[in-house]
Amino acid sequence: MNNLVRELLDKIESVPDFMGFKLSDINDTNGFGDNALHCVCVWGDIEAVKLLVENGIDIEQQGEGGFTPLKVADEFEHEEIVKYLISKGANTEALNANFQYDPELSARHIERLRDIIEDLEQGIDSECGKK
Repeated sequence: MNNLVRELLDKIESVPDFMGFKLSDINDTNGFGDNALHCVCVWGDIEAVKLLVENGIDIEQQGEGGFTPLKVADEFEHEEIVKYLISKGANTEALNANFQYDPELSARHIERLRDIIEDLEQGIDSECGKK
């Protein structure tokens, strides 16, 4: 894996929706099915989008709500990214998608975040007890 891709994936792992997920492969996803491309489409980072696409990320991955990276970029009004993804073959039908709420996925995500918070609190308590 390219060093720049690895650095980007490491950065994405620190985002709350990816916290606790190890992105070992460019196409790994979080609990909602979002891949790294979904994340950088939210950020509006065209260079990161290009880096991921050029290194083989799945541009049609359906993530949270059934949205593809193209739909995410459109929702966040990142026109340059929308145009770029379309030029790379993204299915434009995704632009008409409606958010599909999945209560089970959301509940699992919230439980995972609770576990992470609990682990962090225990670590803080341990550190404070050492001082």
